[in-house]
Amino acid sequence: MTRISTCFAILGTFALTAGIIAQTPAATPAPASHATMKNDTHDAGMMAECQAMQAKKKAMDEKMTAMDASLDKLVATMNAAATDKTPDAMEKPMAAVLTEMVAQRKAMHSMMSEMQPEMMAHMMKHMEMHGEGSAMTGMSNCPMMKMDAPAAKPVKN
Repeated sequence: MTRISTCFAILGTFALTAGIIAQTPAATPAPASHATMKNDTHDAGMMAECQAMQAKKKAMDEKMTAMDASLDKLVATMNAAATDKTPDAMEKPMAAVLTEMVAQRKAMHSMMSEMQPEMMAHMMKHMEMHGEGSAMTGMSNCPMMKMDAPAAKPVKN
């Protein structure tokens, strides 16, 4: 019985971690203010880079949504097994959920680690492009900086 309690404690810890990580902002279309950039080739190139960065962010959001769906399916299987009164009925479903959560956490860490240096370089280009006096204004025109704040997602039980 303590083995199952320990598994539930571990599962609860992973669920809380996954819930916090899963709270990501929804992708939004490029705001109109970004279209007001100058039309020279430097600004046009920067706008294209901003849109490419936004597309990468959207793809990452879609991957995380697919990960959530996969986890939801495994949790449903685990919850269905909870009604089975045999001693080891929960062992395989719980192991599947834990294994998936660990794999997803590693995948999300990898995606974020890959995107972070690109985002930093992108922001530096905005600052260099607009000079010291208006660096923050240049970054504030980027669609990536205009994305809505993350909304709290309800935790599924």
